[in-house]
Amino acid sequence: MSSNITWPGIHFQQSYIDYQYDWNHFSTYVAVIPWFYTIPTFIVMWRIFKIFLRFTKKKSFNRIDRNVLLVICLSQFTCFALFFFDYFMTRFPSSGVITAWCATIKPNHWLKMILFFTLYFTYLAMVIPFLMPVVRLFIVLFPSTHSEINAKLINIGVPIFLFYPLCFTFYFIPALGICKQASFPYPFGSVTIYYTNSAFGLRNGYFHLYNIVFWMAASVAANAVLFYKVVNAKSKLVNKSRNSYKAELSMTITTLSMIASYAVNAIFLVLYISFAGTNAYVSYAEIARPFGNDLQTCVTTWLFYSTHPVFKKQSGDMEAMFSTSSSQKKTTSNQVNVKRITA
Repeated sequence: MSSNITWPGIHFQQSYIDYQYDWNHFSTYVAVIPWFYTIPTFIVMWRIFKIFLRFTKKKSFNRIDRNVLLVICLSQFTCFALFFFDYFMTRFPSSGVITAWCATIKPNHWLKMILFFTLYFTYLAMVIPFLMPVVRLFIVLFPSTHSEINAKLINIGVPIFLFYPLCFTFYFIPALGICKQASFPYPFGSVTIYYTNSAFGLRNGYFHLYNIVFWMAASVAANAVLFYKVVNAKSKLVNKSRNSYKAELSMTITTLSMIASYAVNAIFLVLYISFAGTNAYVSYAEIARPFGNDLQTCVTTWLFYSTHPVFKKQSGDMEAMFSTSSSQKKTTSNQVNVKRITA
């Protein structure tokens, strides 16, 4: 290559071209460890989907809220996609496996797409969980018409949410993806996928932070209203099901874990913005940051699967999650919808 060209990142730097991969380093362990808990989590996700699919094949849609089901499926798919792209943006290249290869290629749009999809699903993973308390809240507020209202919400809201991340990633259109040396405490040869020549010189950091704060506040507010309405509605019930209580507790724990993931990611992001590239001890948080993303993917899934009563009895009725049984058709609409919402 011409010596007059200054390439960004590690591209065409001889020291990186000559780099020899050493597996016995912490960066390799950081890349390997996630699979020990992620693969079992994928199996759990598949079991959840199998239960959903088995129930929906019965076409008992009068017993199941399809909108709640859709939100759960979208949330889990989004988290899965985020883990996949984030892994190949940070943890895999930081192991040093592809360092020498990266140093021999030009910055290109293919590398950029890894980063783009990571950020796209990062923003999507913030907004999709917000639909859960909103959908369940409408079940309580509109006992007779919630199906139609939630169907419209999903039909309009989901396409908007799918477009929403593009508002904070449009500047990637002219950008090129590069491999750059990972910041301290990663050793020489550990690289990450980054970008250069973005439109208007825009960066993602503050967009990301402001979105975390906004959606965390919105989710907390929506869940607070939801819990208040559910408590008031349940206080009017004469017969309180034990399964209904367990389902409500499960959804509460699951929701709190989602909110916790907002807070954890916000902390890591603030530390990255403040100390990335320095030798401060807090910069070690950069190693833990990807594991913070795994909180929503793995911990939330395991909490939901291990605490919800519907997964305790594989032969049981899925109504425990979303609705009441047909034998309860003569109950009041409040009682029916409280049991729906605690699912």
